[in-house]
Amino acid sequence: MKKYNSTLNYKGNISRRQFIKTAGLTAGAALMGGNICNAKVYKGKTRKFSTGSDCNVTFFGVSDLHYGRNQTIYNNERVNKATIDKMNYIPGTLAYPPEPDGGIVAEPRGVLVVGDVVDSGTIAQWEGFDTVDGFEDDYCGSDNNPGRLKWPVCECFGNHEVQGLNASSNYARDQIRDRTLAGKRPAGADISANGYHYSWDWDTVHFVNLNLYPSAGTDAQDSFGFLVSDLVNNVGNSGRPVVLYHHYDFIMPTWWQEGEQDAYYEAIKDYNIIAIIHGHRHIASFESSTWRGINTFDVGLCGTDKFAVFRITKNRLFAAECLTETSWGAIYIKTITT
Repeated sequence: MKKYNSTLNYKGNISRRQFIKTAGLTAGAALMGGNICNAKVYKGKTRKFSTGSDCNVTFFGVSDLHYGRNQTIYNNERVNKATIDKMNYIPGTLAYPPEPDGGIVAEPRGVLVVGDVVDSGTIAQWEGFDTVDGFEDDYCGSDNNPGRLKWPVCECFGNHEVQGLNASSNYARDQIRDRTLAGKRPAGADISANGYHYSWDWDTVHFVNLNLYPSAGTDAQDSFGFLVSDLVNNVGNSGRPVVLYHHYDFIMPTWWQEGEQDAYYEAIKDYNIIAIIHGHRHIASFESSTWRGINTFDVGLCGTDKFAVFRITKNRLFAAECLTETSWGAIYIKTITT
């Protein structure tokens, strides 16, 4: 556990840029349990999207860890350690439901930690207190000291890592950036010019980390600009499946600036977005919904030792809550049209 003397403050130096002008189009919500990859118009041509043939990706999702919250009464570290131990245990042990694919949960490619990893962005919450471990010690490890979690971590920052929102400093946010710049992301990751945002491929699936949420603003460090360029450069008209993740949800719109959700939809509507993963709402159980016809998953199970398990194959998306070491909670299965 690292020791520390003071809390550092960092200030972003990226000025807000005007959002793209959009038509504000909306789409009807898709019925749960239907296809998630239907015929769409891409650059004037109607086509059906396919995930290709090489695809079997397992990963976990969790959000709103809030290391440091209620430290003197009930610290979130205890729950986070229980969650980690469960994530370490179930691969090779927990059986999937027999239908549609069955089998045993494989070792995850990684764990998506979808923001609010600490409670107020301080060094102590990131690195650990005198008697309590922080996010880095439990999830990431440092130098030659491995973390408690066995699997690679792809974390993003939320509002509790941003000074001026719910953080007293940008320390934790910038540690996330520094881990990216130090090569702690999946092989072949593309990184934004400012170091905060990144994308990568697991098999045929393209993943994009948008941190706080897709915005051109300073708080979000222009994740929107990175999203637009990344999809053009790394997905294009290939029709490959794409998973996006960011902290803010769609149900609490006050966190979004006017026009930002419209701009987001316009930027992604012609791509094969099979899932948007988020947190922020501190829900008690894993939740699936749709936003303008795109499947969304809330993994912000704050204060619980539950987390989400995702499995993407050529024809199917499986997403479920790991309730205990031997049982499932809510389960969502989507057919991918090829």
